[in-house]
Amino acid sequence: MESTDCVKEGDNLILKKENSLKLFKLWKKRRVFMDKKDFLLDAALGQPYGTVWEVRNNDVVQIDHSVIQAEQVDSASGGDNRNIVDDSSTQKLSREDISSLKESGHSGESIIEQLVENSASFKDKNVYSQAKYRKKKREKHLTRFQILRPSTRLLCDMYWNRAPSKIIQLRADTLAQILTAANIQSTSKVMLVESTQGLVLGAMMERMAGQGTIVQFHSEDKPVRLAVDAYNFPQSYQDTVHSLVLGNVGRLFKEINCTESPKAQESTEVEKSQVQITEKMDTESGDTKQTLQQGATCTEQSADLQEERKASDDMQKDESKTEVGSSTESAQSAKVKDQEESAMEITSREESGTEKKQGKGKRKMETPEQKEAKLERQQQRQEAFVKVKEILQQKNMDALVIVSRFQPSPILMALIELLALSRPFVVYCSNKEPLMECYLKLRERGGAISLRITETWLRNYQVLPKRTHPLVTMSGTGGYLLTGITVEAPPATSPAT
Repeated sequence: MESTDCVKEGDNLILKKENSLKLFKLWKKRRVFMDKKDFLLDAALGQPYGTVWEVRNNDVVQIDHSVIQAEQVDSASGGDNRNIVDDSSTQKLSREDISSLKESGHSGESIIEQLVENSASFKDKNVYSQAKYRKKKREKHLTRFQILRPSTRLLCDMYWNRAPSKIIQLRADTLAQILTAANIQSTSKVMLVESTQGLVLGAMMERMAGQGTIVQFHSEDKPVRLAVDAYNFPQSYQDTVHSLVLGNVGRLFKEINCTESPKAQESTEVEKSQVQITEKMDTESGDTKQTLQQGATCTEQSADLQEERKASDDMQKDESKTEVGSSTESAQSAKVKDQEESAMEITSREESGTEKKQGKGKRKMETPEQKEAKLERQQQRQEAFVKVKEILQQKNMDALVIVSRFQPSPILMALIELLALSRPFVVYCSNKEPLMECYLKLRERGGAISLRITETWLRNYQVLPKRTHPLVTMSGTGGYLLTGITVEAPPATSPAT
């Protein structure tokens, strides 16, 4: 058996107990809390995935699958349940008796057997009711779980059961439709905008198997990839992912358009040189810069004060003169008043600006190590931006997927320009109104066909021998999808003269 099929220290695991799923990172001497019990999982190291374990006296014991199959069906059973009255009076053991059995060190299975023996109605139940009774008691008195390797289906179900708002109500069947509609496969070049803790990104990386390119657009300073970390992906998978902040999309398009035209490229080089000069000025000593700013501010204030005094002298001269007319005098006084108010407003603004600049100057000076780390982070962000620009400037991406909590229409209309022709795009939203807006804008713009807005209806079934039926409860909706394919946009028609 390969080492990748066995549990290793530092791996993320899924602990499955009936319908409950829990994500756990395995380290030696790290305790697990489940069903009000804490225990160590050191015994699982080196064991294959899929094994079943049971907690006994705060220790874990591996359970063989043959034992589990033997527990499914009882030999003696009744015909039907029509005459059964199943209440607390049919059980001879009380709560105190069960508690004493647990304190004395009895295993969960032995407690269940004693409950079966002391039940007056158990033998009269049919075989299916007996299996259901045993299952119910195992959930209550047994801490038995299975260790599974994290996968897209398990992680999606875990988030859906625990906190569906973190994945914006994205259901497993809807996620499968997104991957299919976007034609995600090995060697694909995909643009992704997602707000699902990295669940959609991890599903794409799992399907692409380290072959291809993914450009992820995110709104935070760093992308949130909690679900991606749970997959235990190797570094080769991580290297296929590139990220870019959504706030830099405008700058990206500007540089891409400048690259296409030589004249614009020259202006871009001038802008880059200006940016470098500005950054160089920012790295200079703060005292010199602050002194120059204060001197310029004082000069501007003195000039404004002279204008204010001149305005007041003119007003005094006007008052000493003979009244020419009431209308002329009122107009002049209003003009002088406006000048005074504007001068006072400008002065107050400059004073507040000076206070802010002085306040900035009082900040704690950065150490050389902090400056070096800051410059290194800036250099890394710039290198990542250049890499994303090299990928996107050819405008030949294979797919666009948007699963975001933000309004999708501006993101879609901007990024669809980077798709090649005859390529799919998929937009997910928990409500259909934002997708209707995207649909109408795409129809007005042109360049997209096979536009459809769909909703998936899902119903889970219990599949057991002679008792297959749909479950009583089900989710109301799994969200809505807007899908389409890009084509060549029609030429813009000039308005008729």
